[in-house]
Amino acid sequence: MFNPGGMTCGANPGSAVTDDYEPPFRFNGTLHTVTVDLSGELITDHESEMRMHMARQ
Repeated sequence: MFNPGGMTCGANPGSAVTDDYEPPFRFNGTLHTVTVDLSGELITDHESEMRMHMARQ
């Protein structure tokens, strides 16, 4: 799931994807470049989207 406030680089403002770290897990290095490739086919997971919407209610 994308952050509803937009994309982020260098921090995870949401829930941790693993118990190996605590969010926001700020990256202390330097990002010299970031590439976002949206050229592929859009993958839609209707079941996951429904769970996400139900969890927000």
